[in-house]
Amino acid sequence: MDTRATGSSEFQTAAVPELAPAQVTRWSACLADAQCEHDYRVHRFPSDFRRAWLLTVLAAAAGVLNVLVELNAYAHGLSPLAALVPPVAGVCLPLLALVIVLHVQTPRMLEGLMVVCIAVGTVTRFVMLTLHPDLGAMWPTMMVAIVLVAYLYLPVRLTVSVVLAGVISIAGPIWWAMASGGALPADHLYRALVALMLSNALGFTAANGLHRSLRTQFAQSLVLQQLLSTDALTGIANRRRFDAVLEREWRRCARASAPLSLLMIDVDHFKAYNDHWGHQQGDECLKLVARLLLNSAGRPGDLVARYGGEEFVCLLPDIGPAGARSVAMRLTAALARANIPHPHSPSSLWLTMSIGVATTSDFAGGPGTLIAFADKLLYAAKNSGRDQIAEGALAGGELAARAA
Repeated sequence: MDTRATGSSEFQTAAVPELAPAQVTRWSACLADAQCEHDYRVHRFPSDFRRAWLLTVLAAAAGVLNVLVELNAYAHGLSPLAALVPPVAGVCLPLLALVIVLHVQTPRMLEGLMVVCIAVGTVTRFVMLTLHPDLGAMWPTMMVAIVLVAYLYLPVRLTVSVVLAGVISIAGPIWWAMASGGALPADHLYRALVALMLSNALGFTAANGLHRSLRTQFAQSLVLQQLLSTDALTGIANRRRFDAVLEREWRRCARASAPLSLLMIDVDHFKAYNDHWGHQQGDECLKLVARLLLNSAGRPGDLVARYGGEEFVCLLPDIGPAGARSVAMRLTAALARANIPHPHSPSSLWLTMSIGVATTSDFAGGPGTLIAFADKLLYAAKNSGRDQIAEGALAGGELAARAA
């Protein structure tokens, strides 16, 4: 005899969380969620890698042109031999950076390398201008160009761009004034400072908008992916996501020679429950069952999904028959503790579920074989009187199954 106290059919379920894109900070233009920001940088890494590769190639090409100019000037006695050193360095250093870029594998390493590259490139250009006092008018143009590159082209975070541009905007005029030996006209310096202020303002505004736009698009794409892989009623994974994860875990477990278990779950006599309480209450019931399954699954790597109607699945990678049975018993115990009345059930006064527990270590037939096997076990559990767990193991073409 069932000794559980009679409960009300009006039960409260955990609300299905609303999906919303991660927020982007206003000034630093980063995703507020640290994990989301990390995922964004990983997502952008191939594009940033190509941009860094192109930047180093362009820097090397510019260095080659400078070498040709200095060689021509030296040949005509217009430039000392020492003036050839910065242009040669301007070729060798970008080529070295290019070699390093080709071996960079993380966004953090790429960002660090870009900071070093812009610092070395800036010093090289300033040394070249120092060795040519007659090119003093080039200082403002060079400083503004480097600032804009730091903001708009370097594959780094906005905060790093701001720091780089700030250092260049302070160090550049000081270097220029020292290189001119005190002969720099005040109006020239004033105009250069105004140009730097404007380039920083425009560069920051443009870079901030670009960074925010790209991150907003990424956050929205994540929400779209979640919507496409989430069951609209229960808020857990839908069949689309289940199929994708099963395919991935099937290949991974096959490579690792690890077991893979699947629980096929059916709410017993759910049509009778719907007919008695109504479809709205039936939807609330499915939401509660989904939450119970999700909270009882255990490991973060386990996947609970709605398979269709009142059927759910639970995918358990790296778990053998004993562990899968333990999870199945935990799920049935969680539903039993919920005390959901089902007075029109032929087998119980309370809502119950039947579970087919399939485990495989034979990955020759494809993921569909595991689904078919679990479905067969589920029907065995239902035919045994429902509120049952039917287990089976598929290994090396040999099938062993039993109901409990």
